[in-house]
Amino acid sequence: MSLRSITLASPGGEMIDAVLLFGFAVPLLGKNFLAYTLNEEVQAGYVQLYVACMIKNAGQYSLGALKTRRERVLALQALKRIVKSRLT
Repeated sequence: MSLRSITLASPGGEMIDAVLLFGFAVPLLGKNFLAYTLNEEVQAGYVQLYVACMIKNAGQYSLGALKTRRERVLALQALKRIVKSRLT
């Protein structure tokens, strides 16, 4: 299986390679999100998953944090629906 990777800048400015898993939209927020991993194993057989908001600025995209509780709740609900739909 071929995986897409993206390069992210850490808060300290270090460049980190991440594996892009998928993108999804939350129409209620009018925003798009990316799910990615740094392949950090948190438990045997499980890796840490991150979700970032896609921010469009002058035709370019960057990633940002989910800033409000509403963004976090709705993005997590969408993520759960996506995972459940893939498992059934």
